[in-house]
Amino acid sequence: MSLMSLRSALVAVIAGASLLGSTAVRADDLANVLVGRVDKPLIDPAGFYAVVLPAGFDCEATPRRVRCQGNRGVQSLLTIDVLDVPQSASVELLMLNQMDAFKKKPHFKLLNKKNLSIDGQKALMATYTFDHFGNVQLPGGAQAVYLVRVNKAYVIHFEGRADQFAVHKQDLESLYASFKTARLDGGGNPIVEDLKPKVKSSSGDPDIDRALRGGY
Repeated sequence: MSLMSLRSALVAVIAGASLLGSTAVRADDLANVLVGRVDKPLIDPAGFYAVVLPAGFDCEATPRRVRCQGNRGVQSLLTIDVLDVPQSASVELLMLNQMDAFKKKPHFKLLNKKNLSIDGQKALMATYTFDHFGNVQLPGGAQAVYLVRVNKAYVIHFEGRADQFAVHKQDLESLYASFKTARLDGGGNPIVEDLKPKVKSSSGDPDIDRALRGGY
């Protein structure tokens, strides 16, 4: 199946917002700006994954890339990226490669890493600390989750002041629980049927109901 059209992506986002009773997502935003303290369902415009962006972030989505700013009164950044990798790639190698950029930060330290399951697949979570904008009195921190599927890598990265991590703990846990990847065909293209929304409801709008049933 070809990649989901922009219109279908918009329907899916509007459907999620409608079910949540939110007016935060507007049709004129072209499905790429998702704001407000509500959960915001999103299907990657490139079709590689589906996720519910938590209430604690205001986000902008483009194909393979989501960038979010925290809206709970603390400075924080959340990104989701889909990267091309060799089929021989592993989550361990991905983590080491991604960590190289953070090693350059002052007082970098890898606090911990652990295995976890994302969408039933092996993933790695790593937590780092470093000086926050060079201020040794305010250490910054990052929590990153790494997932590899065939020739695509998925990086969910959260960054902010280390002493404020708890503010977004529940947001991040709900994001990880909702993250779902599409299978890839022989050419590395996503099989969008895998991203059928789990919600079953009748909204009274045929387009929305069709999206909820997975009728992309």
